[in-house]
Amino acid sequence: MALVTQAEAARILGITPQAIGQAVTKGRLKIVLDEKGRKRIDTSTLAEDYRKTTQTRKTTAHKRASQVIQEQPAVKVADRTAASRMTKTSEYIPDYDESRARTEHLKAELLELDRKQKEGLLVPAAEVEARWIEIVVLARNKIMGLPSKAKQRIPDLDSAAMACLEDIVRETLEDLAGEGEE
Repeated sequence: MALVTQAEAARILGITPQAIGQAVTKGRLKIVLDEKGRKRIDTSTLAEDYRKTTQTRKTTAHKRASQVIQEQPAVKVADRTAASRMTKTSEYIPDYDESRARTEHLKAELLELDRKQKEGLLVPAAEVEARWIEIVVLARNKIMGLPSKAKQRIPDLDSAAMACLEDIVRETLEDLAGEGEE
């Protein structure tokens, strides 16, 4: 862990000392006190902290910070990345770019669903369920009316035959209702 001044940190990243000063003031870069109590910046986390906490992603400093991170040994970067992404409760906190990408992806999916709904390709589930209930109730009522229609068309049917027809219709409807539960 090498400790450097703000001016040296600015040279490492290829930015102005004022930019480093602003990052320190705003808390985007961590300050460490050396053995004499002077404010220093830890070079082992400098590049990664600056890259992650600054929103402009196309600056020379970010390119330089990415190069510095790549030049460091992979084990240290992996350990530091895992540790910096863990909170006191050991929950994963994604960095700014990852969070932004997730947000944009979800917004795009919502817009796609909205577009499909407006085109009539998607229908709300509650509407579909209500329409199917209407269809099933209508079909049941029509089937329940079969014995009455049979009596109108065949006047010679006696009450025993009508009762038998009604039983057959009810059994059939109960069988159909039981098949939906299985």
